Amino acid sequence: MEFFRKHYEKVILSIVLLLLTVSAAYLPARVQAVSQDIANVIGYENPKPFTPWNTETNVAILKQSQKKLRLKLSGPNHNLFNPVGWIKNKDDNWIKDRFYGMRGPGSLIAKKIDPLYFLIEYDNIVTNGAEIFYSFGVTRQADAKKSNRRRMMRRVRIGEETDIFTLREVKGELTRPEEFVIRLLADNREIRVSGKKSEPYLEIAGYTVDLIYQPDERKFNAKRRGDTIKIAKRWYEIVVVSENEVVVKDSRTTKQTTIRVNASE
Repeated sequence: MEFFRKHYEKVILSIVLLLLTVSAAYLPARVQAVSQDIANVIGYENPKPFTPWNTETNVAILKQSQKKLRLKLSGPNHNLFNPVGWIKNKDDNWIKDRFYGMRGPGSLIAKKIDPLYFLIEYDNIVTNGAEIFYSFGVTRQADAKKSNRRRMMRRVRIGEETDIFTLREVKGELTRPEEFVIRLLADNREIRVSGKKSEPYLEIAGYTVDLIYQPDERKFNAKRRGDTIKIAKRWYEIVVVSENEVVVKDSRTTKQTTIRVNASE
């Protein structure tokens, strides 16, 4: 009893700690048992994974609503503020002229543009005693004269001049040339021509264009700079044909018009 009176506080504290330890060990098992009882009573199902809504239709409608609307009250298919013209077709019947007020160079369309090449190619070598001649094939597709557009042969010695070029220098052995240095007379340019027949010198020297005149469905094929065409009872000269632009000039007023390239009819 004497020991209990001296240490009763420690004894009580030990008992309390023991009870707390037992409670701490008991509670998890009790919680799990209660959870299982609840699950058995109300049931439990695994939730389905979240599936987002399909908003493609909404997005498409939103994009369509953001497009700018253009109110068109003129042109060949709308005559609210424009008079209607009538023409006779091939069967001599009157039909509405959908190009009324639009005839002229503005209705021309450039459907296709093709390059024209300037080409020089080494052909062969010819010896005449101690003299050595080199033969070249020259093609000038963009030349103004039709007779000059075909392939022409020119035979020349080193330092000699033809009507097209001057042979300035031969690289490599004279009988086995590797490259030729040639100066063009037309623009005084210096070019290099390979000594291999399969590697000609090639450059774009101009273009041809296929034109369509929509009102009459007329076609003007392979036209080049300097050619003339007649539309709407007037003559027009083609003054520019480039890779992405065609310009025609009215022969009477000299007014120039830029033609649409690769446009739909």
